[in-house]
Amino acid sequence: MSYTYKITILGMPMDNSECPPAIIYVLFPGYAGEPCELSNKDCTVTFDTEQTPVDLGPLVKVELI
Repeated sequence: MSYTYKITILGMPMDNSECPPAIIYVLFPGYAGEPCELSNKDCTVTFDTEQTPVDLGPLVKVELI
């Protein structure tokens, strides 16, 4: 089973100049090159195991989809 997380920064566009964006490394310190997809609105990243993202406050929304 895989676990896909959708990351949205409320009130501003996602930096899509590089994939993965730098915020992935902050939210998931154990990130090791797992697949991600990036747009101006959000980013999704898929892991083989369930992850606990770092809480960056109310403006960074992380959803398990």
